[in-house]
Amino acid sequence: MEYTDASFSVRKPQPEWLGILGPVIRAEVGDSIEVEFLNRNHMPHSIHPHGLRYDKASEGAFYLPSGTGSRVMPGSRFTYHWFADEGSGPGKAQSSSVVWWYHPHSDEPSETNAGLLGPIIVTAKGKAKPDGSPKDVDREFVAAFMIFDELRGIDAGLFHAINGYVFGNLPGLVMKKGERVRWYLMGMGNEKDLHTPHWHGKTVSFRGYNTDVIELLPASMVAVDMIADNPGTWLFHCQVSDHMESGMMATYTIYEPRHCDSPIQLLAGSFWDDSRKLHLTIRNVGKKPITRVVITFDHLLTSYEPYWTLSAEILPGQEHTFEMPGYERSLENSVFGWVLFPRTVVYEDGSTWQPKDENACFQVYWRDNDRPQPDVLPPLQVELNED
Repeated sequence: MEYTDASFSVRKPQPEWLGILGPVIRAEVGDSIEVEFLNRNHMPHSIHPHGLRYDKASEGAFYLPSGTGSRVMPGSRFTYHWFADEGSGPGKAQSSSVVWWYHPHSDEPSETNAGLLGPIIVTAKGKAKPDGSPKDVDREFVAAFMIFDELRGIDAGLFHAINGYVFGNLPGLVMKKGERVRWYLMGMGNEKDLHTPHWHGKTVSFRGYNTDVIELLPASMVAVDMIADNPGTWLFHCQVSDHMESGMMATYTIYEPRHCDSPIQLLAGSFWDDSRKLHLTIRNVGKKPITRVVITFDHLLTSYEPYWTLSAEILPGQEHTFEMPGYERSLENSVFGWVLFPRTVVYEDGSTWQPKDENACFQVYWRDNDRPQPDVLPPLQVELNED
């Protein structure tokens, strides 16, 4: 995990789709990279980068002869110094950025199996934005295909995962229609980790040709490009049959920008206080007085759709806070987010408004205020088989 400074006290946020992976390390060709590493584990560890230039001290690999950064003892720190030279960046036939692995190399098999690994993205000279990402890309994803062994080879302990998630639970693979998306595909593991990532709904461009399947071996690192022009939620999985059946699958979503014409705006919501009351503030942003509003809501993890009918006169430009009965404390704490949908607005003159697209207008209220507003809601997942 990454922290804001050398005190290692405040974590930096990272994209939820990274899952088990460590933070993305970025560079432009010609950059020097400095990583201050603090080992808080009870075992010695290191960081070994693929693709970058380094001296012996910063190799991060334990063998004879070893450098000083080959084993960082528990509670100790080491600063790695790496350089993104011309060979670290894209070649002539590659896209504007490439991906490399970093991982420990003290006891590499067990360390990577524990999830101690992450991506390095190097962008060509002059082609990087201020944050290091490539200028010709709107969105990036990293997807690591690996079988994690939690029970020393017993089948029940083999987790066929993408970024550590199984059976379609990897969050955040969401893109807007028309975006230029770069996927960084990575493999790790042993002789069982022969993977073939496959996208439903779209093809990708790779080294001058189009495909919808990429071949990965352990330690493979591939960058492919997609134009997100086919809206929908699509399957993304390993095409190896027993890997897919064992859970090596996810979904990705291409959404069209929302056009919400609702005459009300959902403002402040209070759902987790100690009063066992729920409060919601609504503003009339239309041109006519409102007498009644119907709001449906969901808890993200439920398939039913309860609703509130809220009655009050709200003149144009005015706000009104409604109070609703709350939940028992134990149930309230189990809800980490509320999604509210304006379904019907009744005006003073008897006319009504309803959304043309039922999911075009929504507002999410998170228990954790640091979570961002999603651009699109996750697809509803329904269990099809009892097993």
